[in-house]
Amino acid sequence: MFSRRWLINYALLVLIVVFTYVGNRYGVETGFQPQQRVSALKAADIETIAVQTADSSLLLKRVGNGWLLESPIRWPANNINVERLLNIVNSETDSRLGANEIDLASLGLQFPRAILQLNETQVLFGATNNIGERRYTMIGSTVFLLPDLHLPFINQGLTGFIDRRLLPRSFDLAALKLSDFEITRDGNNAWQLNKAEVYKQEHILGLVENWQGLQASRVKPYQENETPRQKLALQLTDGQVLEFFVISIEPEIVIANPRLGLQYHFASDLYYQLLSLRADETS
Repeated sequence: MFSRRWLINYALLVLIVVFTYVGNRYGVETGFQPQQRVSALKAADIETIAVQTADSSLLLKRVGNGWLLESPIRWPANNINVERLLNIVNSETDSRLGANEIDLASLGLQFPRAILQLNETQVLFGATNNIGERRYTMIGSTVFLLPDLHLPFINQGLTGFIDRRLLPRSFDLAALKLSDFEITRDGNNAWQLNKAEVYKQEHILGLVENWQGLQASRVKPYQENETPRQKLALQLTDGQVLEFFVISIEPEIVIANPRLGLQYHFASDLYYQLLSLRADETS
């Protein structure tokens, strides 16, 4: 007589053999089935981006390894944020429906919240559904339900896509004129400061580096009703002069670029890294 345990093991073995045969015979796929991408477009192939909302419109163009804002102002873009936006083409979902199979108005797609154009491909953002915080998004003639990650980002407008540095490195700086002193670059590309013997050279170079390398914690539209505490100027090698206003130092440093209509916010403890130098640091 076979034991009960032996009979159970034998039955399991038979089931494994049967399932293996059926899978091989009829092409049944097992394991995780990846969802399909919403677009065949590759982020690396995108050369132009246009964003249209009820409040603003933006135009960006790929330049070399980065992005340039073309409109409403011409200025280097925040490359990290632009690449995050482009990641929408890599989204995967199994929630899709032909646009002709559904009432687009009921999904907020007849008059979309925003239109994103990547090269010639348009992405329309509609309403959110009531479950899972996903947004109806239409690409071509297909409607998808995607995580609501991209429209909130788009709604930041210009402040979400502008480079957060006061003067991006694509600008060739020749002189930095602060309230107490002026730092200039000589013919040997070395930075010089009057009364340089009072300050460490590394701190002089660091201040210049911070103007072109330090990123603001946030960027906001310029509040023109604020009276500037100081006016600063940056001179470029082509002779162009860019004016900046120091709006506040406490509780945070706010430096405005009136030409762009933007203001940059920094922590207050960066005063001696952006606006002045400690004379006693040379000891």
